[in-house]
Amino acid sequence: MQENQEVSHYQRIGGEAKVRELVRRFYELMDALPEAYGIRKLHAADLQSANDKLFMFLSGWLGGPQLFVEAFGHPMLRRRHLPFAIG
Repeated sequence: MQENQEVSHYQRIGGEAKVRELVRRFYELMDALPEAYGIRKLHAADLQSANDKLFMFLSGWLGGPQLFVEAFGHPMLRRRHLPFAIG
């Protein structure tokens, strides 16, 4: 790495293994915490697809490989979440 090259957040937190761990823990807590019930019920019973997509999205968002964009194109988050009351 060149001296003036910035280290990404993806690299700083530990790369793929740590992002996968973060996503796994997120969905683990979503299943366990009563305050997450409202969001949890919006998801399928099997969270594997959501888990995979969140990992792919966060990978790119944190400055790592752009896995989500490569697989699905630009996420267009605002449009995808318009049907939901957020906040």
